[in-house]
Amino acid sequence: MGLDSVVIGGGGISGLLAAAAASPFARQVVIVEKDEIPVEPAPRRGVPQGRQVHALLGAGQDAMAELLPGIVDDFEAAGARMVDSPADLAVYGRFGWAGRVRSGTRTVMMRRPVLEHVVRDRVLALPNVTLRSSAVTGISVTDDRSRVAGFALLDGTTLEGDLVVDATGRVSRSVEWLGDIGYDAPQEREMRSHIGYATVEVRLPDGVFDDGVAGVLAHPHPGNCRGAAVVPADNGIYLIAGLGMMNQDPPRDIDGFMAHLDGAPSPIVGEIARKAEFLTDIATYRVRGSRRRVWEDLTHRPDGYLLIGDAVMAFNPLYGQGMSVAACEAVALSRSLSEDSSAAGLASRAQTAMKEVIDIVFAMAVSTDGAYEGAELIGVPRPSADDMEAGALLSRVATDDPEVALAVKRYAHYFDRGALQSPSIADKLAAWKVGNRKVLHDNPVVVPGIIG
Repeated sequence: MGLDSVVIGGGGISGLLAAAAASPFARQVVIVEKDEIPVEPAPRRGVPQGRQVHALLGAGQDAMAELLPGIVDDFEAAGARMVDSPADLAVYGRFGWAGRVRSGTRTVMMRRPVLEHVVRDRVLALPNVTLRSSAVTGISVTDDRSRVAGFALLDGTTLEGDLVVDATGRVSRSVEWLGDIGYDAPQEREMRSHIGYATVEVRLPDGVFDDGVAGVLAHPHPGNCRGAAVVPADNGIYLIAGLGMMNQDPPRDIDGFMAHLDGAPSPIVGEIARKAEFLTDIATYRVRGSRRRVWEDLTHRPDGYLLIGDAVMAFNPLYGQGMSVAACEAVALSRSLSEDSSAAGLASRAQTAMKEVIDIVFAMAVSTDGAYEGAELIGVPRPSADDMEAGALLSRVATDDPEVALAVKRYAHYFDRGALQSPSIADKLAAWKVGNRKVLHDNPVVVPGIIG
């Protein structure tokens, strides 16, 4: 066991999974969380997005299962709805309905507070992991400022560790704290697409979906910045959400909310919402976009300090990637510890190990959100016309070809760049382009069946 103590600031998904990753390699792991933790699953103030739609993708499930074996079974026991999303969720986008194809993989659909409750119970059951109720207010450093030694807490005490992990999310103050002791800020890349959400929990009557359909998403796109979704969650609950890009925020009053749903690319979600029993008020959430801080590229950084989750890469929540990427980052930490659990150089090695998955997902956000007129790109080039046309062609072919549809889903759900690079897919894209083929399934009120 190479580490005496690991201290983690933030008790959300990122912090909990970082604790699970560190637990086998440390004598003790302490998570510091400012929110009061509810006894039963409930929204927390520190997770303002907690009432919006969440999903755990395939990559996230695999990563969580590596850290916490059996966790997916625990989700099912807690009432999660497991869907084969390429087949069970009908998605209408800019070029029509995405091809519905059976993948043999599952997506975990749960309300965020329920999922987090399951993860927290598993992590806090580890014998060397404890939760401390306090707020992180700063960092402590060694006399020569070469290593971060711990966190300063609101009660005036300092909690020290061999590894100090910032999992405090979008509100992370690490740039400020490290700047105060003479370290440069990391390069920041940002994709500002000005995103708004409004979500309500509902129950649905039987028969509102076509056979084999578990949910419907009408994605916003550059031609229509309003979107809508109705998706399963857990324990028979569904979530109905209005989605907005480029400041087209869905309102929280019922009339405005319904009007937003009706204005989405497909009217199906609005039609279903009129048949639903609303169980909660409408919760709204707004973010500026996706932000990537390139901590791993800093040549001069203090030892012993690792950043994870939204403190590194904060996402456009529309794509449901945040929890899954956090899980992949925690696995990168676990594997770095497995290779060498000594404290020296650990933070830098683990930070670098997270780079690949973060870069893939940030590139997805830029290629998709960069197509919106007025979107602001900071520190990153706008996608070229050729790149946007290539993406549009891929989306068109994926409406009708099962191999391409599956590859697109694998890229999105498993962050697998190679999924789209097979010669057969290249041939199909070329044939579609040469043949000037048209999308067949573009009627927004008719959900197509399974292809292939």
